[in-house]
Amino acid sequence: FQVQEVTETLSKHFNGKLLFVATGQSALSGMVNLQRLMGRFPVQVMLGDWDVENVTRQIILAKKPSVQPEVEKVWRNNLGEISRHLRGTKLEHVTDDESVMTSDYPLLPVRRRFWERVLRTIDTTGTVSQLRSQLRVVHEAVLATAEAPLGHVVSGDFLYDQIAANLVSTAQLPKEVFENVQRFAAGDASAQLKAKLLKLIYLINKLPADAAMDLGLKATEEALADLLVTDLSAGSSELRKLLPALLEELQNKDRLVMALAGGNGTEYRLQTRESSAWYDEFRAQEAELKAAPQRVEQKRADLLKTRFAEVLKKVRVTQGKGNEVRTLSPTYDDALPKDNDKSLYLWIQDGWQTEEKSVIAESKAKSSDNPTLFAFLPAQHKTELTNAIVALEAARTTLQKKGNPSTEEGRDAQRSMESRQRNAEKELAELVDKLMAGVRVFQAGGQEATDGNDLADRINRAAKSSAIRLYSQFDAADHEQWGKVLDEARKGNLEALKAVGHTQEADKHPVCQKLLGFIGPGKKGSEIRENFEAPPYGWPRDAIDGALYALLASGHVNAADTASKPVDAKSLDRAKLTQTSFRRESINITPIQLIKIRKLFDAVGVPCQPKEELNRMPALLAKLREQASKAGGPAPAPETPKLTVIEAIEAQSGNAQLLELFNRHDEVLALSQGWTKTAAEIAKRMPAWHKLGDLLRHAKALGPYAKLKAEADAIEAQRSLLADPDPVRPLLDETVDLLRQALKAKLDAFQQGFAQQQALLQQDADWNKLGNTQRDELTAKHHLTPPPAVSTGTPEQLQDALDDCDLDHWVSKTQALPSRFEAARHAAVQLLKPNVVHVSLPKRTLNDEAELKSWLAEVEALLSAKLQKGPVAL
Repeated sequence: FQVQEVTETLSKHFNGKLLFVATGQSALSGMVNLQRLMGRFPVQVMLGDWDVENVTRQIILAKKPSVQPEVEKVWRNNLGEISRHLRGTKLEHVTDDESVMTSDYPLLPVRRRFWERVLRTIDTTGTVSQLRSQLRVVHEAVLATAEAPLGHVVSGDFLYDQIAANLVSTAQLPKEVFENVQRFAAGDASAQLKAKLLKLIYLINKLPADAAMDLGLKATEEALADLLVTDLSAGSSELRKLLPALLEELQNKDRLVMALAGGNGTEYRLQTRESSAWYDEFRAQEAELKAAPQRVEQKRADLLKTRFAEVLKKVRVTQGKGNEVRTLSPTYDDALPKDNDKSLYLWIQDGWQTEEKSVIAESKAKSSDNPTLFAFLPAQHKTELTNAIVALEAARTTLQKKGNPSTEEGRDAQRSMESRQRNAEKELAELVDKLMAGVRVFQAGGQEATDGNDLADRINRAAKSSAIRLYSQFDAADHEQWGKVLDEARKGNLEALKAVGHTQEADKHPVCQKLLGFIGPGKKGSEIRENFEAPPYGWPRDAIDGALYALLASGHVNAADTASKPVDAKSLDRAKLTQTSFRRESINITPIQLIKIRKLFDAVGVPCQPKEELNRMPALLAKLREQASKAGGPAPAPETPKLTVIEAIEAQSGNAQLLELFNRHDEVLALSQGWTKTAAEIAKRMPAWHKLGDLLRHAKALGPYAKLKAEADAIEAQRSLLADPDPVRPLLDETVDLLRQALKAKLDAFQQGFAQQQALLQQDADWNKLGNTQRDELTAKHHLTPPPAVSTGTPEQLQDALDDCDLDHWVSKTQALPSRFEAARHAAVQLLKPNVVHVSLPKRTLNDEAELKSWLAEVEALLSAKLQKGPVAL
């Protein structure tokens, strides 16, 4: 924050003319506290590792041109020793090192790479790997060897001395280790060499376990010697002779290191009080496991089963053009399963439980058509495998029991144990790989399966051969188009099998023949599937179902649902196929019979092509039911015919249904023709019946109605619509005549009354005073126009006339004529004399002359009173 304040203040004071340059050993973006300054310093110059190496070579490691040939001569003369260092690791000498060997002297590239890896690991503060720190380390290394004769190089443990103080302060180096190193470093030459060994062991084991495993670097005697050689001219033989004894003293006398035996040699690790406790726990777990060999055997068996399971995941056994998947079942039992001739087994045995010759004998004892595979895993590397299992389990248990330590010494011990666990896992994986590489696979009959790139490939190829043995009759259904056969057959297509290249009758296909033979008198769909999916068939489900539907569509088998109701290929739901019962069709229909059946189809009105007889049966039966329904109905039509014949045919299925139809040919034909004729007669006579009913409704008030209604009821009750002669037509004619006369009488009465009222109106003085226009308007307003002519020539016209205005309505209209004309006359007076007063005379029944005089006096008084107001209209 202060740097930012100073920068902003000075830049403002000098108007931006002052240039600030900020330098640092870490990038601004790499430290949270400095990231806020990035906006103030927009021009960034980044230094990489290449820059660090070049700076060290050009400043600290720079050499006079005159001595460079001597330096090059020295390292070239000792190139054999140099190239030996850390051989087999990713840090080993490479040819490109020779281009910088002279520049880097007295640092060897191998050791420099080792230092870089260690520095990266311990750089928790971000200062150790900074340019200044690296320059200091290199500078100190040069000073340490400056007085030494040409040919002396910097020891690999030199880095420890430069970073030890910092590691102690950051709690990365246990104080106990630091003090032990200091104590030995102050001693004689032997003690000092022990100190160097401790330093290197610490540095190497400071690398993360994964990184160390990736590099291939371990603190072995060979690696320690490679990093401790300082005098190239003298070589390393004397040093290498001293190391075994010193390491043995450090382990057993000083108890500062511990040795871990592994497949790649003995590895050394530092031992503290904390690590000793971890190591003691590890040894206790090792001892416990070694004392329980049955546990180790179980772990070994589980390990091998797991590895075999991984191999079998890569195995996919298929058969045929459609790649039908076959299940390969591994078994580790002592005895082969009893159903080994009906399933595809991989019997896995190992050298710990049986001998190889016994497995070979077992395979030879089986017939050459048995599908079983025999796998034998030799019992090799027994001791190494046991030790690796014990080490792995002991390390796992130790880590679980110790948990997460809180001290740096404890965390070092934990990392050491984790490294031990990973080493054991790696060694165990390598041993199991070797064992799996030696697995031998045999087929029944004793033939060894040797073809294949690896074990999974060999098992896969052998299993495919065994699948052919197991499913020996698979070829009959080996076609990828069975799904299409199924789809077409479910539509009722009789040529569905063309999709698999079969053009003959369905029962001639090999798959269909097998199905027919198995179905016999009857089988459930589930039984059919189970039989043909099992050996020796192993047919795809589409092939089984497709062939079954094709046989059902062609009439070679019959099917019935759970309610024993027949179903055909179109109506059978595939999801219910397993619950459906199938039986072989035992009835054959001759071509002559089929021709007669098709003629019956045509006669009924259902077109049918050859080979479509079964598919068209539902349409034929539906047509017959339709004809029967039209040959009867509600009274007075005859009752609907009974469907005994149709139901008898429907009760059959497949060819039995066709045969039933053939046997009843004449009966069905006669019924169809009779029903059709009856339906036509009903359609012809029913309109007259409906007309009779409609007209009788208008004749209820007429005298002959009761007799006519009784006759109609008799026809309805006796359902004699189709009686001969026609009973409806005469009754209809009689009703029409009756209604026509009645209507004519009503019309005549109306017209006579209309003429009388019109004549009275024409004689009215007030009406005649109106103009033509006024009279026309009043005529229209009061509906005084003459009635139109009514047509009653036909029953239909008569009914229309009565529907428009029935007999009772005509009487009402006639009675209303005087009031309508009177209203028109009053309206005429109103037009001529707007103040006219309309007076209604009182209504009375007069019995004698006295009552007459009284009424006249009352009328006179009423009219006199009204005349006072104006003209009076009565």
